[in-house]
Amino acid sequence: QAHLCDFSPRLNTSSYVNVVSEPEERDVGALGAEVNLADASVYPASIKIHDRVVDMIAKKWHAPEPAVKGDNYVGAGTVGSTEACLLSGLALKFRWREWYKAKHGMTDEQVQAVKPNIVISSAYQAAWEKFFRYFDVDAKLVKASLLKDKMAINAKDLVSHVDEKTIGVVCILGNHYNGVFDPVWEVNDEIEKVNAEKGFQVGIHVDAASGGFIAPFIDMKGLKFDFRLKNVLTMSTSGHKFGESVCGTGWVIFRQREDLSSHIAVSVTYLGGHCDSITLNFSRPASGP
Repeated sequence: QAHLCDFSPRLNTSSYVNVVSEPEERDVGALGAEVNLADASVYPASIKIHDRVVDMIAKKWHAPEPAVKGDNYVGAGTVGSTEACLLSGLALKFRWREWYKAKHGMTDEQVQAVKPNIVISSAYQAAWEKFFRYFDVDAKLVKASLLKDKMAINAKDLVSHVDEKTIGVVCILGNHYNGVFDPVWEVNDEIEKVNAEKGFQVGIHVDAASGGFIAPFIDMKGLKFDFRLKNVLTMSTSGHKFGESVCGTGWVIFRQREDLSSHIAVSVTYLGGHCDSITLNFSRPASGP
């Protein structure tokens, strides 16, 4: 009865979600509802499907081959692209913290008292509000021009805000206002310059919540938007937008384990086997990712 008080999902035009599902998808979702992905040793087949999807997305985004032949690419299914953005931001923050501590000869306690920043377009999605607040990172907002750049960020403007406390810059691959892609390829070149000139190690996160399943399949006129660019370290997307999932789903891909996803990996053995978790939650149903 309570569900009857909701609006019809098919009339939902405001939540950026896929609202149409087929019987087979609903059947698979029901199967996954009983599978808790917290324990990889108990549900190896479900984890294998998860890892295969991570590998497929990583290949579409041209991630470097795994360091160890036969290993999976580094990434995870998440509860929406918000969690994917939070995980990427955390990996960048902890990576920056190690660099900043070494540069200034600080102790762990000293560097933890330094508040870092992240540089991002003012057209960011609301997920980043959670990152700024929950994980104590200042937002350096750069206003995109509707008239000059159709709300895509200007690469020089974005990178001009980078300093030694910057954990990374965010490029939006399809903003929520008009779907325009930030010029990741130009931002990469500007980041390369500032890193060389100032001895920084700033990288790029590509927030591809809307465009992650669009850009690989359209003619980009030779423009690169993904891990083919040296300074792209992390990428995220939504499965429930153009990934066609009816469940709230997200995906995050890391360039590599070393000095990136390794900073957020938690090793668990008490559930019966050994596994590493890089998601915020342990418990989550397999009906999503």
